[in-house]
Amino acid sequence: MVAEELRERIITGELREGDLLPPQEELVREFQVSRPPLREALRILEAEGLIEVRRGNIGGSVVRAPSKSGTAYSLGLLLQYERVPLADLAGAIAEVEPVCARYAAQRADRAEGLIPRLKALVDRQAELIEHETDFTRAGRDFHDAVIDGCGNDTLRLVAGALAALWSSQEEDWADQVAASDEYPVPKLRSEVVKAHRRLVDAIEAGDAELAADLSRSHARASQGHILGSAGQASRPVSLSKEVSLTRGRIFNDRRTSVES
Repeated sequence: MVAEELRERIITGELREGDLLPPQEELVREFQVSRPPLREALRILEAEGLIEVRRGNIGGSVVRAPSKSGTAYSLGLLLQYERVPLADLAGAIAEVEPVCARYAAQRADRAEGLIPRLKALVDRQAELIEHETDFTRAGRDFHDAVIDGCGNDTLRLVAGALAALWSSQEEDWADQVAASDEYPVPKLRSEVVKAHRRLVDAIEAGDAELAADLSRSHARASQGHILGSAGQASRPVSLSKEVSLTRGRIFNDRRTSVES
């Protein structure tokens, strides 16, 4: 009951991001419960990522709004538990992201904010062709922008969680091969930039089918560099340090407890 009521207050906005929950003494009086069930309710909310429990002089339970990072973490935990191979995650991204591109091309207001943003991100990536890991991150920023700009909130959140997981795997790979011959040479990086420009052009022109086709073919080609590395395709999806720290309310070195 306590967890359900506090969860409802957070979801409806009655309790906002950054708010402190009342002290435990007040919650005990309000809900007419003893400390053990109250602590259990706080544990549930902490596990859901809806509160962060702090200790010390500024201790207390801080409200955290639901986030894509939390969804990505939970999904990644499940995929890792089931030992889902990286190729499986890649296949999902290669099918879901083109749907986002199609939706983006159908937006009536795409020229107002989305297209300028995408063009700026492509220009930024072009400037980073000689910088391997930065180039990879800039590419993910572009793909994230396509997803964020699709105009469908459900798709944006679901695809965003998948993309966050794939991005962490991709950046781990980039860090590992940046100094080796496995990372795509500058000529191939230039082709990536050209593919992004063609995708932006299709979205800008409102050609939804072409945008989806370009997105899918580009995803498959880009994923081939990673999945083609020794052992990568069959390697289980893993929660990288980046995803874990982003989810840090639950999973990091500073994890706290509601035992006190």
